[in-house]
Amino acid sequence: MRGLYARWEKGDFFTPEAFDPQVEFVRAGSFDDPSALSGSWRGTDAMWGALSEWLQAWEDVHYTAEQFVEVQDRVLVLSRQTARGKATGLSLEREQADLFTLRGGKIVRWAIYWNRSEALADLGLEE
Repeated sequence: MRGLYARWEKGDFFTPEAFDPQVEFVRAGSFDDPSALSGSWRGTDAMWGALSEWLQAWEDVHYTAEQFVEVQDRVLVLSRQTARGKATGLSLEREQADLFTLRGGKIVRWAIYWNRSEALADLGLEE
């Protein structure tokens, strides 16, 4: 997971080798940006499509891992995203939580939580 985030921090988001072909991708919870729709997608093609749609609205996108927490077969990554809107030029900086489920060295489920406290609550953890 640390290697994956090292690539993402450099803007290298296309990392198919990390994911199971039938990965479940979820955007969970609420976020005040209407383009950040919650939803669920199955398979790498659908996941990359959803991610590409999100990334197309932004430039200078960076993800930074702040903390890794192992919880059984899952890894919770508390992260920070920064970007600038292509159309508006407005800056975005937000904290999020990424919850990964791993099997056989591959990510089989990736849930992005727009609100870290929702991810921690789902895991039975507190901030």
